[in-house]
Amino acid sequence: MSTAVTAPALDPTHLPDDAGVLKQMVAELFATVTHLRTTIEKQQAHIQYLVRLTFGRRSERVEGPTLFDLSAPAEEAVSAPPPDVPGPTVVGKHRGHGRRPRRAALPREREVLDLTEAERACPCCGEVRVRIGADVSERLDYRPACLFVRVLERPTYLCRRCEQQGNNIQAVQAPLPPEPIPRSTVGAGLLAHVIVSKWFDHLPLYRLEGILARLGWDVTRSTLCDQMMRCAELLTPLYDLMCRRVRGSFALHADDTPIALLNPRRTAYAWVYVGDQANPYTVFDLSVGRQQEFPEKFLAGYRGFIHADAYAGYNSLYAAGATHVGCWAHARRGFFEAKDSDPVRAHEALARIRLLYAVEADAKAKKLLGTDLAAYRQEQAGPVLQSFADWLAHEVPRVLPKSRIGEAVGYAANQWPTLNRYLEDGRLTIDNAPAEQAIRPLAIGRRNWLQIAGDGGLHSAAVLLSVAASAKRHGVNPWDYVKCILTFSAARPRAADFSDLLPDGWAQAAANPLPEAWAQAV
Repeated sequence: MSTAVTAPALDPTHLPDDAGVLKQMVAELFATVTHLRTTIEKQQAHIQYLVRLTFGRRSERVEGPTLFDLSAPAEEAVSAPPPDVPGPTVVGKHRGHGRRPRRAALPREREVLDLTEAERACPCCGEVRVRIGADVSERLDYRPACLFVRVLERPTYLCRRCEQQGNNIQAVQAPLPPEPIPRSTVGAGLLAHVIVSKWFDHLPLYRLEGILARLGWDVTRSTLCDQMMRCAELLTPLYDLMCRRVRGSFALHADDTPIALLNPRRTAYAWVYVGDQANPYTVFDLSVGRQQEFPEKFLAGYRGFIHADAYAGYNSLYAAGATHVGCWAHARRGFFEAKDSDPVRAHEALARIRLLYAVEADAKAKKLLGTDLAAYRQEQAGPVLQSFADWLAHEVPRVLPKSRIGEAVGYAANQWPTLNRYLEDGRLTIDNAPAEQAIRPLAIGRRNWLQIAGDGGLHSAAVLLSVAASAKRHGVNPWDYVKCILTFSAARPRAADFSDLLPDGWAQAAANPLPEAWAQAV
């Protein structure tokens, strides 16, 4: 059994008399103190970071003005009025706190609260009082959802003459309409309800099991899971079409997030790909593991722009011809995490990044697009970026590489060419926010349904997550949309054209009177 050896304590009464030795001891003590201070600062910053993650808010908003907010372009300073000339005071119109207007499209059920014949009699002369008007009040009410059985009766017809003559009776009846799940007792409306509840509203199947039981359908979650997989198989051609459209984007956004897998227990990853305005779809691809082979396979042959963080798994795509566009939100996050351990440098970097986002806000207010937006960025954000680059070059050798501020400065310096790339084209964005916003509902959902049962559910989850994300992107009614695509996909072969079932086409159809076939499906 080994015994730990401790260094003897330093006795200040027995110091050596040699001045050279004393100087070396002082130097060693200074080095030790510096090392201990650095370690304590790193540990304190890490503790504050963990406390904020556990108990604090996740927002990265920095309150209050900064010195950079007071700076203004030269042309604005010239055109500004003198300080002694008071300008007009603009009072913003505040939104009231009254009741929100009710939707006019909601059905109304009228109930007349009338008086009886005796109550309408005049108490003075006994004459029946006549109606001169009415007061109308409205109250929003609710009726619980209900299940119903759709009975399909198909009359059979035959030819009596042919029957009497002993010929073929020529019996005929209407064919059964195609169903999403053949020979199933569940219709498209109920399947759409389960899909919307699970993938739009993030209800786990075990909760749906109890909800549906209260409505009169005693079903197990394994049956619901099988039905979801059958629906995902039916919608796979539509999913493949959305994936092809996303891969045809001039610029797309990519990100990933982990998901728990059971049988056996391990981690899968959901890769999200957000198309541009010309291909407005959001699709997911789920895989076991986070190797670069998965984005390589999904984006094989892609030569456009990819908004992403610094994940090395996309490097092979960049080497094959795609162009990386960096994310200023990721760069900003590093400085935000360092604001407690190194407030001076972190807040200066955050102030510079705030100026970049102010340029984007001004451009959005001016409704600039395309080449006009690119020119405005180069004129307004270009000098800010050049000043930021000089500041980074000055700070890189002055920070500890493993400290919070060192990691933030190193990330920005290493990713600098990609962080400047959004200036080149107005179709590019300053950060990867669209992909992070698309992943956020999935992060909320996995807290409810927790995990996916096994590898066989990965493709089904990818299809249904893509349908949900793309439908939400266009703001369509989820139940109407899912019910229609289930109904129409059941009547088509897999090689058919599904472009009319894309959510943007549905959104345009919802704004106009629905065709008769669509109206019947709804």
